[in-house]
Amino acid sequence: MEKHRTPKKQGLAITAEALFMLNLLLPVLPLFALGIIYFRHKNDPSLFVRSHVIQPWIAALISTALFFIINLVAALAGGYTSLDNLISIHSLVALEVYTLLVILPFLVPGLLSLTKAMSGQAWNYPIIGRFL
Repeated sequence: MEKHRTPKKQGLAITAEALFMLNLLLPVLPLFALGIIYFRHKNDPSLFVRSHVIQPWIAALISTALFFIINLVAALAGGYTSLDNLISIHSLVALEVYTLLVILPFLVPGLLSLTKAMSGQAWNYPIIGRFL
């Protein structure tokens, strides 16, 4: 593991982790910015940069896919029929399911990873890091 991190690399890692955290609250938009960072730095020789760029990108893709799946199920169950019916029982259940099954499990590793990025340490996400 590298001892010295340049401020640029540490700032890049913090940005990637912060965009992942933002993607949990506002899916899709931060994913594009995180994708740009990922495609620019996915082959960086630094383990620190790779661990803080590739893993949030994969986690953001998974959480965004789950967001769309949960909302698709809610739409097919009869929610989102019109703008007047946007806040229905189906949309509220979808929001609750997304909060409990996506935001909370992804929030803890994201916070730990953001903390490690701020302290200049490489870190692996619990499940995603095993496959990289």
